[in-house]
Amino acid sequence: MASHESTPSIAIVGMGPRGISVVERLAAHLHPLAEIPRLTLHLIDDAQLGAGRIWDTEQTQTLCMNTLAGAVTLFTEPESTMTAPVLEGPIQYEWIQLLRGERDGISPTKQALFDAHPVTIDESFRAEIETTRPESNPSRALYGAYLRWAFEVALAQLPKTVTVVNHSSRAVAVNEAEGHDVIDLADGSHVASDATVLAYGWQVPGPTDSEQHLAEVSSQLHWVRPNNPVEQPLSEVPAGQDVLVRGLGMGFFDIMALLTIDRGGVFHTDNSTRSGLRYEPSGNEPHFVVSSGRGYPYIPKSEYHALPPRAELVRFRKQLALVQGREVDFGRDLLPHIVRDAYAEYYETQARVSPDALQVPLTEIVSRIDAAKLSAQDVVGLSRELNAALEGVSSEPLDLAHWVNPLADFAGTTIEELTDYIAEGLARDIVEAVAAADSPLKAALWAISAARKPSSIAGSEGRMTWESRTTNYKEFMAFGQMVGSGPPLFRTRQLLALVDAGLATLLGGRPALSWTDAEFTLTSGERTATSPWLIDAWMHSPDVRRPSDLLAVSLQERVRPFVDHGNATGSPETTWERKVVRPDGSTDPRLHVIGIPTYSQWPDTTISPMPGTDPLMLQETDRTAGSLLATVLRAEH
Repeated sequence: MASHESTPSIAIVGMGPRGISVVERLAAHLHPLAEIPRLTLHLIDDAQLGAGRIWDTEQTQTLCMNTLAGAVTLFTEPESTMTAPVLEGPIQYEWIQLLRGERDGISPTKQALFDAHPVTIDESFRAEIETTRPESNPSRALYGAYLRWAFEVALAQLPKTVTVVNHSSRAVAVNEAEGHDVIDLADGSHVASDATVLAYGWQVPGPTDSEQHLAEVSSQLHWVRPNNPVEQPLSEVPAGQDVLVRGLGMGFFDIMALLTIDRGGVFHTDNSTRSGLRYEPSGNEPHFVVSSGRGYPYIPKSEYHALPPRAELVRFRKQLALVQGREVDFGRDLLPHIVRDAYAEYYETQARVSPDALQVPLTEIVSRIDAAKLSAQDVVGLSRELNAALEGVSSEPLDLAHWVNPLADFAGTTIEELTDYIAEGLARDIVEAVAAADSPLKAALWAISAARKPSSIAGSEGRMTWESRTTNYKEFMAFGQMVGSGPPLFRTRQLLALVDAGLATLLGGRPALSWTDAEFTLTSGERTATSPWLIDAWMHSPDVRRPSDLLAVSLQERVRPFVDHGNATGSPETTWERKVVRPDGSTDPRLHVIGIPTYSQWPDTTISPMPGTDPLMLQETDRTAGSLLATVLRAEH
């Protein structure tokens, strides 16, 4: 057992982006104090400190961020909502520019911070650094390099009175002792702390009943359970094998890249193809048979050749101001205004790029959008009501309902027919993504995507009715995820190239799974596919009600699920400062949880901090750092 130190101590479990930010914010809170205390800071992670598993700098550079180089930072900014002084630092793209020796347009403050902390960058990143633009999707490994530099900067901000102790081991338990915590590590050592924060990101929950059955299948079957793709045993997938995949979101695109590019396959530019690419197989890749709940791949992001434009969302933002601070029924109070905005964005863009398509003046179209009597509370219903109100206004009208279920109009029955149908859709998706700001469709879908964050903020802390949260809000967020958080355009081109190479087949939506001792079977409608291999291409949300990780299990007597309108959720309940709430309703004196596990109570937990947006993540780490420091100072006195 660890002896309790006489010097006050803080433990941070998990040293990815949030852990780094907590370190920097602790420094910011310490410096203004009249008397800076002596403090021991324990940093605990068995992954690469500063990068964590997701952003490990030594992983394949094939995997990229779903965020743009010019749209992510780990530094606080002037006028952001902070309780301690900000530390201005370069956003990722500015950091890359500084690595290249480019200084124009970067503030002297950021340049000075960069110069004060020299960077040694691995040569393997050189080509990527030279070609990165603000609108590029950096490799996750390169983002990890940026994070590790930010980590060194954060450590350098700490006063000399702070002693930092790194523990390269996994935390397996947090136990209460008299007036402090004892954290057990996998290497058999123990850490005593007066205040603790868990910043451990994704925690894989225990298996569901169906997954428990899958885990017990015959030795001839191979199930790859949901997880971060770099941690899934994909190297075991045999070449030339039909492989069933469930999921058509970001997890699938990662798996696709790992099992093609990283196995020696090459995508060549070829403007004669509908994808713009031609795939040259290595012979080491499997054949993908893919399905998902919706059955259609996530829609690619627009290629703006710049940062995305700001969605105006005039009607929605006006309504948000009216519902501020009160309980929200999403389908009644907010969704109609989002859908009206999406339709307005479509026709306003169409008036600009294809005015001949309009059959009536734009002013009349906008008037009809605003005057339409809307009674539905879901995207499909609202879209149909607006479609009726806008009958005849354009030769190329918007039907937003189609995008909620892109396979609704499919009339065929065979796998081949469906694959052809989806491939034609992907070709159109590519054209729209290339058009970007000049695509009316993309303008409408961008309005849907942009409304997600403010909607989640409006409904956080249980301020949304449970019925609307679990129905039309849930459906809307899934829809927004599909149309707004899809892959970079080049990944959709790659998928279509694989379809055209005969290496990817689309099975359809809502797949039913069955198996024998020899093979899995996925069934969608009249279509079936079999294989001894099944890959689940997603990650479960953490769930405190189904702990599987030893650390999560150790917290069972110390945390309770956040209860939303009488319904227990998968998140631990925390205070505004992110202290956990105990099962008896009292506030824990020392233990904090931040980030992804708190998704049910707090908004925007999975989003990287974007410059110029007063990121909620950095507000969270600032408050948490202040609480950690206040906790240890109270303990000292």
